[in-house]
Amino acid sequence: MTKRLLWLAGIIAAFASEARADSTQREKMAAVQYLVGTWKCEHTVGAFSGTYTTTYASVLGNLWLKQTYDFPASQGPGTVEPARQAECLMSWDPRRQYWVRFFAMSNGDWFAIRMNETGSGWNWKYVSFSKDRKPETSAADATFTKRSDSEYTIDGPTYPRDGMPVTEHHVCKKS
Repeated sequence: MTKRLLWLAGIIAAFASEARADSTQREKMAAVQYLVGTWKCEHTVGAFSGTYTTTYASVLGNLWLKQTYDFPASQGPGTVEPARQAECLMSWDPRRQYWVRFFAMSNGDWFAIRMNETGSGWNWKYVSFSKDRKPETSAADATFTKRSDSEYTIDGPTYPRDGMPVTEHHVCKKS
């Protein structure tokens, strides 16, 4: 009888823990619903600059945000970039108590990203890299800053391009 009660108490505790985690995850996801919709973005990477569109949507039971990027073909000083697309899934991981982001791009690049809250957004740390981008420090690789419900910026990452280090800068406004 005692073993059965302990087993039952363990099952109840597991469900209660899962319910708390689910509640926290839903609260975290509700706080980022301002992102849902279409955004027009401008970016610079070293001497190269351009524009792109990104769209956020709630998916998978509203526990994930799906972000879709459309980068038009562009040309800069010594650079020709074909049109590209990318998709991300991001969510709060209640077991680990941090945000995660999984990024895949039409040129084959992919990244797994850990995101820590900053109060006005997130610091991103790439935890896996395509072969041309390797981690160099334990510092944040990029910072997402919410300026308002209709504007955010991203600064970083920094990586080599044509033998020189460049840092990405993005400004996105909801359209």
